Amino acid sequence: MGVLRTISLDEIAVQAKTSGRTSLQVMCSCLEQGIWPLRFVRNSGVFSAEQQRRLLSSKAAIIGCGGLGGHVATLLTRAGVGSLALCDGDAFSESNLNRQQVCRESNLGCNKAEAAAAEVAALASHVTLRVYPENLTAQNADAILLGADIALDCLDSIPARLLLQKQATALGLTLIHAAIAGEEGFFALVSPGADTLQRIYESGANDAEGTNRDNREQISLTAEAVLGVPTTTPAVIAAFQATLALQALTGKELPPPALHHLDLSALTLETFRL
Repeated sequence: MGVLRTISLDEIAVQAKTSGRTSLQVMCSCLEQGIWPLRFVRNSGVFSAEQQRRLLSSKAAIIGCGGLGGHVATLLTRAGVGSLALCDGDAFSESNLNRQQVCRESNLGCNKAEAAAAEVAALASHVTLRVYPENLTAQNADAILLGADIALDCLDSIPARLLLQKQATALGLTLIHAAIAGEEGFFALVSPGADTLQRIYESGANDAEGTNRDNREQISLTAEAVLGVPTTTPAVIAAFQATLALQALTGKELPPPALHHLDLSALTLETFRL
């Protein structure tokens, strides 16, 4: 590989001002010419200039902005995804400080989606943000997912996960699922139309709004309450989740459908074909 041509943030700002374009548009134009924004130049060994441009033109919907979602939001932002929809109705509490990427002592009590948006804006002013400080519901799901190229399940509620899969399927979106408890985590790529989450959570996986809702909520809450969620688990699982999303968004060959199980206590990764 020869010496890469690059452009700095300051140079991008000048070009944007003189041309009347946004910094995002300038970066995409540069990449089309093989010129790398310096902020992304270390991606060049993994992504081509065209793949990096595709990321900048991509839109991801992150549903849940706590333990998994905060890490995913910052990872996708640093990698170059140009537009994010952030959804979470919860607020930070002190117990989140051990593991949630965008939780600070200074923003305790603040909404998680709004805090994630502030973090992303500080990392990358070019990113377009849509913020939904509310829980995902059947009424708002279409609006939140509208225009997205991919959806990421960073939730901790089984009914909400099933609802998200249903809406993603209706819109033809790939969904990247992840779940954590204790030192274990799961992640999977869910192709449009696949019933992956029903198969994973098949114990009473009726309609997410159905009669088994309370039981499934209790199962989810019990796993987290009993096993806890230590500092490293969401960070590691979120990295896998973000990697799958980046592979899908850049058009890389995706692995066969599978559920991956990571056990940090034993440092093992198992793959179950679906």
